Amino acid sequence: MRGLFAIDGNIYKYMLKLYEMMVLNLLFIIASLPIVTIGAALTALYDVTLRMQVGTEKEMTWSFVKSFRKNGMQATKIWLAFLGLIAISFVVISLVNGHPVVLFPLLCLSVLVVGTLPYTFSLVATFENKTGIMMRNGLMLAIQHVPHMLLMLSVAGLLCLYLPIYQRWTLLPVLTLSFSLTAMVQSHFISGILVKLVGEEEVTDR
Repeated sequence: MRGLFAIDGNIYKYMLKLYEMMVLNLLFIIASLPIVTIGAALTALYDVTLRMQVGTEKEMTWSFVKSFRKNGMQATKIWLAFLGLIAISFVVISLVNGHPVVLFPLLCLSVLVVGTLPYTFSLVATFENKTGIMMRNGLMLAIQHVPHMLLMLSVAGLLCLYLPIYQRWTLLPVLTLSFSLTAMVQSHFISGILVKLVGEEEVTDR
């Protein structure tokens, strides 16, 4: 029994990982409270989860705070730009009165814009470049990897929207794990894409 719960045992490692995910989820929620800082919070969240994926994360809380401060301005600009695009899409959709010829392309465009977010904020967390280039590269990655984009959106929709709204008994675990778990799953795909694009050393040595 002692060996089962030993520090180097699997149960301890899983419990430690669960604790880390809960702390990371709480950090993200606190950092997102002003709403306008959600972009910076997402960037910091992806920064930590991407580091976890490649095995370079050492101090989670400090990494989150450091990334939030470092990338806050650029991430906020990108977040506000995305909010503007989504707002325009919803206004246009409301004006066309559900006409399928216009509605379907607009819905596809809205899905593409939302699906670009994980890629774009992951790029901000990983590399240094101009804001416009970051947004363009994020869009290109989303277009080039549509199956991954749709899968990542499905995970986010399931964990962050469907479960807390339609499965009320999951509300507590969702509040404590949903955002960090979603980012971890998404980072699994994104890290693989980035490694293929720029090489493993470029991603792990950042």
